[in-house]
Amino acid sequence: MRRLLVLLPLVSLMACASAPPAADGEPRELVVLVHGMGRSEFSMALLQYRLHRAGYRTLNVGYSSFGPDIATIAGDVRAELAEAVERHDPPCVHFVTHSLGGIVVRQLVASDPPERMGRVVMLAPPNQGSHEADRLTRWVGWLLRPISELRTENSTVAALGPMDGVDVAVIAGDRDGKVTVDESRLEGADHVVVGSRHTFIMNKPSVGRLVACFLTTGEMPACETAEAQP
Repeated sequence: MRRLLVLLPLVSLMACASAPPAADGEPRELVVLVHGMGRSEFSMALLQYRLHRAGYRTLNVGYSSFGPDIATIAGDVRAELAEAVERHDPPCVHFVTHSLGGIVVRQLVASDPPERMGRVVMLAPPNQGSHEADRLTRWVGWLLRPISELRTENSTVAALGPMDGVDVAVIAGDRDGKVTVDESRLEGADHVVVGSRHTFIMNKPSVGRLVACFLTTGEMPACETAEAQP
């Protein structure tokens, strides 16, 4: 069974790569945006606009951080995605996430990946858990249930494995303040550090360009090189 789960995303990626352009000129590949803890879909609105301008169809998913656990949130995101796929039949489904949203998508892909799985870009994700979550769980865990699942040990995120067979890029902030650079790392994922704090990393124009570039090429080193050129 493990082997089958690894092969499914690889088949989907090949389907994404071979999809023909849309005849009507509309965005053909779907990007699902998933925000962070305590935020709403409005926090991803500027990045959504930039991705739409770059030629993607977008689905900006909102959820509540007050009560549901990560598995429940992932199920809700999957339900909204299923409706969008039924409406638009995109040849490829990508994900762009912020903070907790990255762990939600890791949970979703581990349990029920889309049939046409594309690439994933995570902004400031606590992939290794967060010492800030360790510190805050005793104080606000009763209000923000997912925060306890982001602890560095004995938690949901600690139990999740790498995203085998999926092109993943992580963009971390050098002055994040909530998730350290090392806590953002994920085995097998491209990793880049930008000058940013945690809360508004998704609004930086350079981050928007890196996200769009990686979704198109799957090559973050080349995207970094292009971004550094005057």
